[in-house]
Order: sequence, then C-alpha cells, then structure tokens
Amino acid sequence: MNETVEQIQDWYRNERELSNYSIIDVEDKLKYLAEKGLIWILKDMKDINELEKIVIDSFLNKYRANQVYDNLNDFRNLQPSNKASTKKPPLLSPKPTSQQKTMKKTLKIRDVKKFDGYLKAKELEEKIIEICKTFPSYDGNIIDQIGRSAESIKKRIAMGEQIYIGEKFYQYSIAIGSAKETSSWLQISLGQGYISQEQYDELDNQVTQIVAILTKTLVNIKDKEGKGMDLPSPYTPKVKGFDAYEQALLLVEKVYGMTRRREFWGEKGLQKEMIKYATSCVANISESHQLYVLVKFRFFNDALQALDGLDSMLHMSVNKQIVTGEGIADIRKLRESIRNILMKRLGNISKEKDS
Repeated sequence: MNETVEQIQDWYRNERELSNYSIIDVEDKLKYLAEKGLIWILKDMKDINELEKIVIDSFLNKYRANQVYDNLNDFRNLQPSNKASTKKPPLLSPKPTSQQKTMKKTLKIRDVKKFDGYLKAKELEEKIIEICKTFPSYDGNIIDQIGRSAESIKKRIAMGEQIYIGEKFYQYSIAIGSAKETSSWLQISLGQGYISQEQYDELDNQVTQIVAILTKTLVNIKDKEGKGMDLPSPYTPKVKGFDAYEQALLLVEKVYGMTRRREFWGEKGLQKEMIKYATSCVANISESHQLYVLVKFRFFNDALQALDGLDSMLHMSVNKQIVTGEGIADIRKLRESIRNILMKRLGNISKEKDS
C-alpha cells in the first residue's frame, strides 16, 4: 500500500511539472483525484505549496465520502497517462484539457529590481520598519504583523518574476492581498494613535499605487501573452466600504478600549489574546480581497475563526469576573453582525467556486 501511495504522489508531481505548475491545470488534477477517492494521499506531501493545500482541503471536504483508504492496489490497473513519467508509470490520467496547451505560454524574465512595483514595495517596507520604531513596545502584535505583511508584498513580487504566467498571477495575487492587509494594519495603527493622519495618508497611498501597478501588469499579461488562457480577473474589490471590514475596525477599537481598563491590568495574557483575535479578523478580511476564489474562501474562514477565538476570550473574561455580560454586550453584538456578513459572503463564494 505504501508503494501505491508513493506512486500516486509521483504521478501528481509528474503531471504538475508537465502542466508548468499551472494552478488551473493543477486544480483539475486534484479534482480528478478527489473524485477517484485519492485526494487524501497528497495531504502528507512536503513539496506542495500554500494554494495547493487550500485546494486539497477544499476537495477533501467536498468529496470526503468518495475517499478510498483500502485496497489501493486496485488503482494500479487504471489507464496510464499519455505523458510518461521518467520515474514510474503514472497510475491515473485525466484527459488532457485545452488549458494544458495554453498554459505552456511563458514570459520573459526581467530584472525585478528595476520594476516600479518592486521598488515601491521595498520603499514601503523600509518606511514601515522605520515608523514602527516609534510604536509602543507593549503592542508587539501590530509591529510584527505590519512588518510581516509589508515584507510579503516585496517578497511575492520578486517570486512572481518568472516565466510561468499562472504562477505569476498567483504570486501577484498574494502580493495584492498582503498590500491590502498592510493597509488594514496602517488603519488600525491610525486608530490607536500610533501614526498621524499625514503618515497614514502617505503610506496608504503608496499601498494603493503598488496594487494599481500589479493590477495593470496582470491586465496587460492577460490581454497579450495570456490571451485564451483561463486566468482570474486581475481586478480586486476595494476593502474599505465593505460592511464586515468597517465593523471589524470598530470591533478592534472597542476591544482595545475595553482591555486598557484597570480590570485588565493583571490579565496581560488575556488582553493580548483578545487584541490578537480582533485585529486578526480585520487582517484576514482585507487579505481575502485578492484574485483566487479558494484563497478568498480561506481568508474569510480564518476571519471567522478569529471571531470564534475572540468569543472564547470574552467568555473567559466574564467567567473571571473581569467584566460582566452586560459590559461586553455591544462587542458581542458587533461580533455577531460581522459573522453574519462573512457567512453570507462565504455562501456566495461557495456558489462561485462550485459553478
């Protein structure tokens, strides 16, 4: 059975390489494995990327009843792929798709250090590192998270400088999500008085410019080199103005205000956790506004988990008699409103994903 598992994993690696690591073709192959009841075999692979993990988990949940855990040797008799592996004969062979040919289109690699989007991202990261030196040391959460998200923009732009069109779209999608997350941390910092309105406007404007440059680049690629390919829309919706986002910012303000009261002075751990969950909700909502449906699904789901974590901390604060149920009623009401909006949006995304 272990040998069969290894062969199925080798088949997937082979097919993934032949499709130039296109997320479109990879998703087709993962769906095929899920329908056959073998998607669970890929869960332990160490060489799958973040997006593959999301797709695998999604298909595993959807086709959980199909999964086959016994008599795997039966799959040795499946028709081999027309594209032979150099390692072992592939066990499975979904029919080649029309996308498989178009995804072979490639791009010329340029010097990323001369790309305006990269230069602006590098400058933004440097400015944020410098401005974080003025933040209060006790709020390490914001310092760590805003630094990480700013670094991710630059890092993902650099990783997107490669020949594969599908992978470039994926890396730029993460960069756009990280940019929007960075903007949310800036907005939280403004709300807490860590930065001035002028500083916020300057840095947030630079974030907007980076997103615009990346979007324009992807639009040009889709219209030219990527013509005829099944690529996602390069345009992403604005986060500001989205009800759940605006309410989550208000939730953060209320949690900060509550945990700064005298009653929480001896509960630093609880205070830290409540702030972490509240701010994580905002960050995940903002980061969900990127290109791929499954990635959006993941970040909205993470925002919901953050709300659940906050609810657990609220219960603990009541049980410890730090606050009363009445004293946190407005926070619970706001949390529930955000949750309802996100659940509705997740339902819409699920319909989009299954269509």
